[in-house]
Order: sequence, then structure tokens, then C-alpha cells
Amino acid sequence: MTYKRASFTLMGVLTGLLCCFAILLSTPWGAQLSLYFVGKVSSLQVEYKSGALLDDLALRKLKIENDNTLINASNIRLRLHLRCLWKNQLCIDELSLGALQVKIKEAQPVISSDKLVESAINSTSFTLPFSVKLKKFSLARAQITTQGLTVNLTEFTSALSVNKNVVSNIAINIENARLLKAHINLSATKTSSTPPPVTPWPLATLPKLYSPVKLAIKSLVVKTLIVNELDPTGSEKTLINTTNNVARLSWFKTQLSIEELSAKVAEVAAFSLKGKVDFVPPYLVDVALNSSIDNFELLPQLSHSEQNIALKGDLANLVTTIRNVGELSLSAKMSVDVTDANLPYKLRADVSQFILPDDIAKVVTPSSLLLNSEGDLNRHVIDLKSNISGFGYQDAALELNATYSEQTVKIKTLYFEEFKENSRLDITGELQLGNRLLWDVKVNSLGISLPNIDKRLSGRLQGNIYSKGFWQDNEWAFTLTDSMVKGEVNNIAFNVDGNVDINHKGQLAPSKVNLNYGDIALNIKGHSDANWHIDGTVNIGDSSLWLKDIESVIAAKISISGPIEQPELNLQGEVQKLLVANLASEAINVEVKYRPLDNHQHQVAFSSARIHWNDHTINGINLSSSGDLNQQEIKLAWLGDSAIDLSINSHYSLVGAEWRVATEPVKISLGDDVFKSSEPLNILYNNRLKTLAVNKHCWLGIGAQLCLKEDASLKLVQDTLTLGILLDTDLLTPFIPKDITVQSTLAGSVAVGWQQDKPPTVNAKLIISDGNIKTDKEGDVHKLLEWQKGELMLNVDHSRVAGKLALFAQDSAELVNLSSTIIFAAKRTINSQLNINTFNLSPLQVFLPELTSLEGILDSQLTVIGDLDQPIITGDISLTKGNAKILGNINTLTDINMALKFKGQQAVISGGVNINNALANLKGDVDWQDELKGNFDFDGESLKLSVPPDLSITVSPHLNAQIKASELKISGRIEVLEGKLLVNKLPQGSVSLSKDVIMVNDEGEQVANEKPFELFTNVRVVIADAFKVEGQGFIGRLGGELQVSQQANQPLQLFGSLKIPEGRYRAYGQDLSLTKGIISFNGTANNPYVAMQATRSIEKENIIVGIDATGLANSLNIKLFSKPTMQQSETLSYLVRGRGLDAETSDSNTAIGVALGSALTNFSGVLTQIEKLPLINRIEIDGDDEQASIAGYLGEQVYIKYGVGIMEPINELTVRFYLLSRLWVETVSGLENSADIYYSFDIK
Repeated sequence: MTYKRASFTLMGVLTGLLCCFAILLSTPWGAQLSLYFVGKVSSLQVEYKSGALLDDLALRKLKIENDNTLINASNIRLRLHLRCLWKNQLCIDELSLGALQVKIKEAQPVISSDKLVESAINSTSFTLPFSVKLKKFSLARAQITTQGLTVNLTEFTSALSVNKNVVSNIAINIENARLLKAHINLSATKTSSTPPPVTPWPLATLPKLYSPVKLAIKSLVVKTLIVNELDPTGSEKTLINTTNNVARLSWFKTQLSIEELSAKVAEVAAFSLKGKVDFVPPYLVDVALNSSIDNFELLPQLSHSEQNIALKGDLANLVTTIRNVGELSLSAKMSVDVTDANLPYKLRADVSQFILPDDIAKVVTPSSLLLNSEGDLNRHVIDLKSNISGFGYQDAALELNATYSEQTVKIKTLYFEEFKENSRLDITGELQLGNRLLWDVKVNSLGISLPNIDKRLSGRLQGNIYSKGFWQDNEWAFTLTDSMVKGEVNNIAFNVDGNVDINHKGQLAPSKVNLNYGDIALNIKGHSDANWHIDGTVNIGDSSLWLKDIESVIAAKISISGPIEQPELNLQGEVQKLLVANLASEAINVEVKYRPLDNHQHQVAFSSARIHWNDHTINGINLSSSGDLNQQEIKLAWLGDSAIDLSINSHYSLVGAEWRVATEPVKISLGDDVFKSSEPLNILYNNRLKTLAVNKHCWLGIGAQLCLKEDASLKLVQDTLTLGILLDTDLLTPFIPKDITVQSTLAGSVAVGWQQDKPPTVNAKLIISDGNIKTDKEGDVHKLLEWQKGELMLNVDHSRVAGKLALFAQDSAELVNLSSTIIFAAKRTINSQLNINTFNLSPLQVFLPELTSLEGILDSQLTVIGDLDQPIITGDISLTKGNAKILGNINTLTDINMALKFKGQQAVISGGVNINNALANLKGDVDWQDELKGNFDFDGESLKLSVPPDLSITVSPHLNAQIKASELKISGRIEVLEGKLLVNKLPQGSVSLSKDVIMVNDEGEQVANEKPFELFTNVRVVIADAFKVEGQGFIGRLGGELQVSQQANQPLQLFGSLKIPEGRYRAYGQDLSLTKGIISFNGTANNPYVAMQATRSIEKENIIVGIDATGLANSLNIKLFSKPTMQQSETLSYLVRGRGLDAETSDSNTAIGVALGSALTNFSGVLTQIEKLPLINRIEIDGDDEQASIAGYLGEQVYIKYGVGIMEPINELTVRFYLLSRLWVETVSGLENSADIYYSFDIK
């Protein structure tokens, strides 16, 4: 019983445990209970959401925290089941995390590599009780943070399996791993002044790396990988930015196998790596790297190229083979022992094609390069051979054989040769670097053409140079032995030779230097013992060879003498025929004595007989200076168009860093103006305090005075200097137009301020005395403006300019008040006010010769503010009580009242004027916001105008004018109410100039016929019948309507007609009545249609005869008519004599000739009167016993003659058309018809 009871009890306990375990794994409340107990016994904090441990478990949050690490996860989902346990395997369908945050609070202690290796080897005994298979792992986003490192991951998915094989080895396989984006931020490490500790070479002793776990990454894709470096200010610098990163590799025991490791940098390059590494010392490597570069900004020569790099061998003898295909064609092979801290190497590189950077490639084109080098970090042997083209050389050979060891470069061979120009250069020697710079160099050339570096320099040189020496701190030595260079430079012979041996102690062995270049010669020779013995000469025939803008001839002697501790430099020279810009001198003499080691003691003297500067001449200039660093005496004097006599005594104190300057009273002459100082000048400059002290004094001149009224101590960093000023405006005469005279005086103070790194400031307050402005016109002096007093203020600083000008009349009334401020900022702005009160315009008549009188009062109140380029203008300008009269015109303009009101960038004008006691009004507006445009209306009623002696007219104009920047439109209506026109002779301009006439100015240059505006016209002219016309044999009235139109660059167009309702015309010595008169315009103004008829009545015989003219003006059809109808000769007789042919004689033909002759006799002015007919000119009446004729010209080229037979009734019409003055076509229509061409010429 006891056994059975115990068995039942045990079975009950086991059954209860199994049921409890099943409840905990398969129910939601069991999962919550399990997680609750886990949280109580560990640092794990869980927030449950839904599901069971074995049935789609979902957690809101998961937190794990210890002393070093903080892990936060959210939105966790786990789906696992136990159906694979029978296979000794744990199956997980899905594990997903919405967000994961890992923060490592502090750095872990560094574990040595030996301990890592030992730990890896000991871990071989690690086993798992079962395998794990994870079908899907997903991570939406993750952040891993540690000191100096932040890793952000986005959308990672993968499949994972952990298998245990028969020999208990664990294999980890990662499949289909994909990461959308990895963003890594590195914090920049702070540089430490403490040098890093000396550690042994890390690759000298290589550990064996062993992995007991077989790790296989079958596919890992990182879509985007970004690595940034953050500086202390928070700015990011991108180090790596790659896309499509792919990894496939495996590592088991000591074998690392890389199937693919590739990445792509967008629009830059693509890289791929594969190979094997065995981590058994000394590490056997067999790796190949292939890359393709599309665009590489740092080295553009690698763009569009492919690279193949292979590493083979162990690290003790690692052989690297490099091949590049593209613009840079390179093959190289290098072996290096990376286990040795000195990195011994051997290198051979063959470059068959390469391109240098663009700025160098413009002048140098290398074709090949072969480099052999061996050594280590401390020693190098270099053997370089190359062929280059550039600087004028073609396929030149360059060879270098040199060694470098212990900061010393030994050049065994530096050889340059170019066969085309037969150029060769050899350099050998030694150069030691470091604190002590030492050289021993030999240069030899049998001939070399100068490189084409500067187009202004060309030539060919040959020779040899041998130099040695050293430089260390204040110690140095220089030797030039048996050196010579000769040849041609710029087609001018060049020759220099020398031997020099000198050091910092002043020891000079016998030395010489001779240089000859064209007409430039320099010869120096000498030596030193206890004293200096150096002499030399300098002769320059034309300094413009080496100083482009200076022409001169220079000759000088140079010598250095005195004790070796106190050398004295002496120079005596002369500069002849000096020409610099606008300065010229025949000769300048220079004498210098200088002892640099004796406190810079010196004596310098310059003298010149005459110097010309533009139109200014200076005679006998002398400048001298003597003294040392502490005390100097300077004298300057000259005469001529200006004069000065200045003596300066200066003293410099090195202890106080003070420079004291004292002068005698100074006198300066500029032409007729003389300025002199009232006191000697005393100036003290303190270099330590940066101050300048000046005594009080005045500069006095005729009509001018500038005074420093108190002793001043000024700080050069920031201070203000106030000066008193008295200025007569006569001194401003050179700056004022010659025909303008200003008489007044300015008195006041001017304060000039300055501040370091800022522009100076000016503050002036001046009082203007009584004065005036006058002008001289043709010997007559006219006063333009007169004032009793005034004031002028000016303020200038780095940000603005402000000024004010005010003038007052005798009664203290303000005449002019102008104030303005201009601010200098990103946008320049202005704020100005102008007030003009009761300004009389009468004085301005002198500037308007077209007017015989001008009167009026001008008032103005204007304000200008805003942007200086587009200011806003407000205010008014008004003209009242205006009167004007135009020269040669009897019309008067009185009561002129005009007002101009400004509104921003617009203005409105309104006003009126009496023209011969009749009022006319003008109004309009102007806008210049975008471009200048205006609209004006001019209206008047019954304006009586007179143009003596020919025209008097009464008109009512209603006109509109629209103006733009280059366009003028005139439209409206003009009504001619009445008037009278007397045409006694053709007015000027009735006969136009020939088209081949060219107008020129006084200099013979053609005058351009430029129009200020493109003109558009649309005006209707209405002429009342009351308008009278008299002259040229016509008396009558004229009326009608015309439309005057014109487009831009087009001739004037007339449309409409003029009618003659009443008139009489005198023709053929008789008065004719105009029974019909119409002139119609339908386009051009010079060719209207004419329809006119003039008649004469013979009342005794009840006969009417007349002339009828119809057609276009250039082709009129003229004929005689009569009522009753009769022959043309009979009609002409009645028209001319008032009776028929047979009235006085039986010979009618003879009678008509007599009639014509008597007409010519009795009416001597008939031809002149006939010529006054419109469109007809040069009328001729002729006759004999056979024929009477009348002839004339229509225009300039058509001649018409009509003849009537006297003896026989034969009428003849002759028409000529002049092609040229001597060439014409003539047709005759009569009894016989003919057509002929005539050419006229003179026979001498």
C-alpha cells in the first residue's frame, strides 16, 4: 500500500507539473505569469501585449539593463513551436522587433590579443543540446550607441540556422540577409599633445586565429551604408557612402574564404574583393581586388579606368601586383615584408601612359615612366627614367639615380636631354635636410633652350655652375666656384661668370661677378681681410628692357670699404633721360653712404636740374637725408611752377619707441597761391602707445586758412581731429565753369575722425557769408543768385553721408534749403528735402537766347526718400506770375501758372497760360516706376496767333500727347476758326534738298539725323470757310477737313479734302473766277488729286472761256474750254485778249501773235503771277508769226509745252521727261507724232 500510495502521489505531482508547465506555455495568462516571475528574479523588464509563449507571443516593450549596457526593444513578436523537438531541433517561424536600442554606457577594458586567441581556442569545447532554425528575423530599426560611435540600422531581415554535426562542431549559417540602410556616425577624436607610447610593431608576432564555430554568411545585402565623422561643432563629414553592398564569406578554424565582398559608390566607382586567408602565422594571403572608377574628382586621371590588384604570399614576403587600364596605363609589382617594422620593399613600376593634373597637363605631356626602387622606411634607392614633352621640349629624356638616407639626398645622376633642340642638362650633388641645410651641387650644360614658361622670355644658354654651402640659424656660408653661363636671352647676348666665397663672419675670399646683358653691365670684385675691399660698376643703357614702364640710362659706381665689423657702402650714380608715365627728367644724381652695422648711419642725396610732370615744371630739386637710426636730418627744396623749402630734424628713441619730428616754418607755393605755416611744426609719434602729438599751428594762404587751434595728442587706433577753416570761393575757380563766378566766404570747423578697420568720418559746420553767383555772357555780367548769409553742414561716416545747405536773403527769408542723407547698406537709400522760396526766373534768361524776356516766381517743396535707384518723390513745384516772349515772335505768353505735384514715382502737372490774351490749359501726368511715360492734354479756345508778315490765324486746339521712353503719340483735333495767309513768295523749305545732299558739322563729320522719339500722329484739322488766302495771283477762301496720320519711321499721311468756295485767279494777264476748286488727299501729302476750274466771261458776246485742271499733282491734265464751243486758238484769244481772232485784223494767225506780244508788253508781271499757281513753276509764254505757245514744269522732271498755230490751225503738244540733267525723252503730238531721246553736251 505504501508503495502504491507513493507511486500515485509521484504520478500526481508529475501530472500536476506537466499540466502547470503546459498551462504556462500555451495560455496567455500563463505567459503573463511566467514573464512576471522572470522579471522578479532578473533585471529583465517585460510589458506583455498578447499571445502565449508557444502561440504568437507579442510584447510591447522589453528592457534589459546592467552596469554596462542598456537594451530597449519594442513591438516584439515571437512565433515558435515544439514540433521539431523530436528531431532535436528548435524551430522559430518568426522573430520580429519594431525598434531596438542598445547603449553601452562605458568602454570595456581592452583584452589583449593573446587572451582573445586563448579564449577562442578554449571555446572549442562549447556545444549546444539542440539545433536552432529561425525562418525569419526582422528588425524595423535599431540604434547602437557607444563612446564615439553611433550605428543606425533600418529594415534588417534574415534567416538563421545553428546546426550541431556529428563531431559536435557548431555551424552558423546566415541566409538571405538584407539591410536597407546602415548609418554610422563617428566622433572625431581629440588630438593629444602627449606623444603616443612606443609599442612594438604589432605585426612582428602574429597569433594564430582560430574559429571553433563554422560561420557562413551565404548572402548579406546592405542597400546603403553611410559612415560620417562628427566634429565638436556638430558638423558632419561623410567618410563612406556606398550602395548595393554584398557579402558572401565563410570562416572555419583558420580558413577565411571570401566568395564576394563588393560595394558601389554612386557615380564614382564599384569595388569587388574575393580570395582566401589562412590565419596560421605568417598568414598566407591570396586576395584579388577589382575596381571600376567612373568619376574621381580628387584625381580625375583615374576616371573611366579599371584596376586589378592581387596580393599573394605570406606577410613576410607579400607580393602585390597592380594593373590600371585607362588614361593612366600602369603596371607595378612590389614585394614587402610587413612583419618588419622598417617595411623593407622592392618596387618596379612601368607607366606607359598617364595624364598629369589639368593645370600641369596644359604645359607638360609625359609619355612614359619607369621606376625601380628598393629600401625601407629609412633608406631609399631610386632609379627613374621618363620621357616628357612640354615647355617647348619634344620627347625629352629624363633620368634620375639617387639615394636617400638619414635626411641626405645624394644625386648620382639627374640627366635631361632633348634631341630636337639639342638641349642637355646634367646635375649631380648632395643635399642634406633638417635643422642644418647643406648643399654641394654641380650643374653642367653644353646647351639648353630656355623653357616656354613665359612668352616674354626665350633664348638658349650653356655653361656650368658649382656651388656649395650651408644655412643653420644665423650661420651660413656660400661658395660659387669657376661658374659661367653664356648664351642669348630674347635675342640679346647674355654672359655671366663669377667666383664667390663668403660666410656670415664677413670673410670674403678674392671674388668677382661679371654680368653683361645687351647694354646692361654689372662688374663687382673684391675681397676682405681686416677691411672690406670691394669695387663695382653698374651701367644700364635702357632700363625699359627690365622695367617695362620706365625709360632711363643708369650709370653707377659701387664700393664697400671700412673695417670688416663696420662695412660702409658707397654709391655714386646718375639717372639720365628718365621718363616714367608723365614724369620726365634729363638727369638725376644720386649719392649714398650707408653703414648698416653702425646704427644704420647714412648720408643720402638726390638732385636734379629740372623735372617735368605733365605741364608742371620743377627746377633745381634737392633732397637729402643724413643721420642714423636714432636721429635724422632731412632737407627738401625746389623752385619752379611750385616751390618748397623744407627742413626736418627727427629723432628716434628705441627705448621709448618714439619718433620726434621738428621743422622750421614751412612755405609752399603752388602757382600764384602761397601757403605757409604760422608756427614751426613739432610732431611726436609713440610706436608703443600708437599716439601722434602735433602742436597748434595754421596753414595760411591768400583767401584760405586751415588751423589746428590747440595742441593735439591723437590715438592712431581711434580719435578725432578738429580743424578751423576759412575759405574764399575764389580758390574754387578751377573747379567751376569759366563763365560762372561765385563770390563768398566759408568759415567754420571740420572734424575728421578715424577708427581701426573702419573708414574715416568727417563732420563739417561752415558759415557762408553774403555772396552771389554771376555769369558772363558775351561780355555782359548777369547776376543769377544773391544771398545775405548761409550755412553748410556735412557728415560722413562708414554707413552714410548727410549734408545740408541753406541760403537766406537780406530779410532773413529762406531762399534755398537742401538737406540730404544717403545710407550705404545692402540697398542704398536716400532721404532728401529741397525747399526753394520765391526764386525769380529772370536771371535765367541769359541761358535761353531764344527768349527776349522771361519772368516768373518758382517755389518748391520736395522730399526724396527710399531706394537710391528708384526713389520716392513727394512734394510740389509751382511757377506763378510767369511771362515769356520768344525772339522774333509777336505772340506773347502771359500769366503762366504751372503746378507740378509729385506722388511717389508719379507726377501730375496742371496749369494755364494766356496766349495773346486767350487762355490755354495744360494738364497731364508722368510715371517713371518701370519706364518713363506721360500723358498730356493741351486745350484752348479761339487762340489768336500771328506769324508776321504772312499769317494770322485763330485756332482752338484740343490735343493729347502720350510719351514713352522712345515713343511720342500726338492725337486730337485742331479747329481753324478764321485767318489769313499771304503768300508773297515761296516759304523756306518749299523746295526740298536733293537726296544726295550730305549735312556735315564744322569738323566735316556727317551729322547723324537722330530722332529723339518714334513719332505717331493722329490729328484731325478742321478749317472753316472763313480762312482767307491771298498771293501768287489768287484771292479767295479755303476750307475743309484733313486727317493727319503718321506711324513710326513712316512718311506723313493726309486724308481728306480742301475746298475753295470762293476765289479769283489772275492768269494770262486776266482775272479769272474760280468756279470749282478741290484738293483731295488720300495718302502722301506731295501728290494730291486736283480738280480746279477758272473762267472768264465775255458779257458783250455772251461767251465764257476758261482753264480746267484735273488729275494727280504729278500728272495734271490741263485744257481750255469755252461756251459756246470754238477752236482752241479762238478760246485762247478770248482768254488772253477778251475778243476773238478776227476782231482787229483779217490775218487771224498774225493777230494772235500780236495779242500775245501785247499781253507780254502790257502785263510784264504775268510770268511771275502764273508761277504762283500751285504745282506749276517756270511758266514761259512765247509766240511768233506762225505759232503762240505756253510752257512750264510740273514738278522737277516733267516739261510741258502747248503750241497753237497762227497761220494754220495746227495744235502741237510737247512733253519732255528728264532722266538726267542732260538726258531726256521727248514726245510731240500734232500734225505728226514723234518720240525722241536727246543728250546735251558742250563742245569746247
